[in-house]
Amino acid sequence: MIKAPLPGTPEDLWRRRASEKLTHFTLYGGLIRGAYVQANMVVEEMAQSHQLGPFETYFLGQAYVAALLMASTLKGEDRLNLKVNTNGPVGGFTVDANAYGEVRGYLFENPISIPTEWKEAPFPELWGTGTLSVTYTREGKRVPVTGTVAFDQRSLALGLVHYFDQSEQTSTAVDLSLPFAEGGKPLAAAGLLIQALPGCPDTVWNTMAERLSQLPSIGENAEQSHSADALLDFWFNDASPKILANRTVEFFCPCSKERFQNVLQGFSAGEKADILEKGPFPLETTCANCSSVYRFTREELAQLFKG
Repeated sequence: MIKAPLPGTPEDLWRRRASEKLTHFTLYGGLIRGAYVQANMVVEEMAQSHQLGPFETYFLGQAYVAALLMASTLKGEDRLNLKVNTNGPVGGFTVDANAYGEVRGYLFENPISIPTEWKEAPFPELWGTGTLSVTYTREGKRVPVTGTVAFDQRSLALGLVHYFDQSEQTSTAVDLSLPFAEGGKPLAAAGLLIQALPGCPDTVWNTMAERLSQLPSIGENAEQSHSADALLDFWFNDASPKILANRTVEFFCPCSKERFQNVLQGFSAGEKADILEKGPFPLETTCANCSSVYRFTREELAQLFKG
């Protein structure tokens, strides 16, 4: 992966990256599980690498935050894919996250083309109708498992609530927050997810779900870099929050020039000859998940195709 550089000294960037965490916690002695993620730098790097405008950053940034929240219970080499596919201007996205806190993915439409008369359109019209799918690939399991539901057009957060209710029969509340500055730069990115576990009384769940809906902007809290411990204690002090695990989060893709070399080597003899004859050179290959560009000169390709 070739990351687009961010402004700041190495020390500043290291401090910022160290504060980016996914926190897995419980409330009421294990009656409710939750996840909180602060991903300011993740979304900033995502926007920089994919060269996104504010509108595109908002939609894909929320998808990154959502995938990280859902990845809070993954272990070992587990990974998941979150995909929304709709017929509106946004079109949808595909995002991968894993148990290491790594996330990558892209919009199906970049830039998002919105008719002038739609600038004030509500989110349902921007999304259009479609589906939300979640695919889990578990360590040691040969076959991935996918759940697909109709997408709730009102917001991605409500789309996830609907997915968990329909596909996993789990009561869930989700908050995804990406506040922006006036110039269109994202100030922060954060998300909060809580779920009722078996045995949770309805009264307890309803109280917590209502509280989440009334919380102040969690994105603004993330902008101020409050720790997860402090925020959970502030939000849920009377619910005995217990942190189970913290993990760092990062915009990361395992792509490399060597991987693209392997793809090129798999071309047929005719395709290889056509590339060497017509070019163009250098040949550019782009990773859809992170927008890294790998270039190959004619000499490199000629040597590669000899093998």
